Amino acid sequence: MGLLGSSKPDFRKMEDERDIKGLMKVLEHGKDAYIRRKAVETLGDIGGRRTTEPLIHALGDKDPGIRRKAAKFLGEAGDRRAVEPLIAALKDESEYIREEAVHALGEIGDKRAVEPLIVALRNGSEYIREEAASALGEIGDKRAVEPLIAALNENEYIREKAGEALIEIGDKRMAGALILALKDKNEYVRMIAAEALGEIGNKRAVEPLILALKDVDLEVRKKAAEALGKIEDKRSVDPLITALRDAYPDIREGAAEALVNIGEPAVEPLIQVMKDEDWDIRWRSAVALGKIGEPAVEPLIAALKEGSEYVREDIAGILVKIGEPAVEPLIAALKNRNEYVREGAAEALVKIGESVVGHLVGALKDIKEFPRKTAADGPGKPEAQVEKDKSVQ
Repeated sequence: MGLLGSSKPDFRKMEDERDIKGLMKVLEHGKDAYIRRKAVETLGDIGGRRTTEPLIHALGDKDPGIRRKAAKFLGEAGDRRAVEPLIAALKDESEYIREEAVHALGEIGDKRAVEPLIVALRNGSEYIREEAASALGEIGDKRAVEPLIAALNENEYIREKAGEALIEIGDKRMAGALILALKDKNEYVRMIAAEALGEIGNKRAVEPLILALKDVDLEVRKKAAEALGKIEDKRSVDPLITALRDAYPDIREGAAEALVNIGEPAVEPLIQVMKDEDWDIRWRSAVALGKIGEPAVEPLIAALKEGSEYVREDIAGILVKIGEPAVEPLIAALKNRNEYVREGAAEALVKIGESVVGHLVGALKDIKEFPRKTAADGPGKPEAQVEKDKSVQ
């Protein structure tokens, strides 16, 4: 092939034949940097563990472009034999190669790289610190937590990567450090701490996150609400109900969604909030109850006997939205002694649709107090059906 002669190596053929030894010879003896670079690119195209040794050799090439490509392909190959050579490359004179080596170490994910990456996170250039934060997140080692929290005080790009890394690590053992970070003077640190605590799901964070619902920063309050919803602890219900009254719609929305996640423990408090004078709060409570679904049915039916007419209408609307899971409890409620409950149940059943007509017909035969006008307005005219049934008996 003339690897060492004047003719160019046939890299396409070498790739097709997966000629690793031939490519290694090019890297060892090729005088032209362009030829050596093509050899490295061909190794990258071939991929796999067999390319590790020649790529490690290329990390020592005098041409920085070749060293950079070698680091890149070693990361993609994912062979742990490359970890120590890549750690050594963190001291390369070229920043671009150091950056590529950091990225490669993150892709390989070996914990031997944690301490060198922490050093890079603290002392490297802006771009290297960004890459180091991401790499530490990919490796997922607890030793990186405090340095990453400290990096949240850096510029927006570094702190974004550090925040993503903390969330990715998601280790319950780091909860203590994140709880402390909820009190940091930097609002971005507090926000990321709240978000990460939600991902971890450690119940130790519930009380600190409840306090964070009163943070001066909007985004911190929002992330605290979301985190409490992910942890799903009933201690959060009352504080989240209070957060429904926050001045900012985003916080109200976050609190409502968190209450949906918590589920049944939030039902009664949400029903009580439906009496609030604020239309937006009532609406968000109604939406939340509808999303909670079946666990909310019985309490909602019981609540029909209380409150103003508009509250009863809202409750009926929620039951309609819940649909099929509410049908049987609503049919049972047609026998309730309270007229508001009967009327509300009938209205909801009528609106749920044709699927309940047969049940309504049977109920009309037995219940003298049934509000006949409401039933008659429903689909299929069940009252007329009852009269027809009587005429043929």
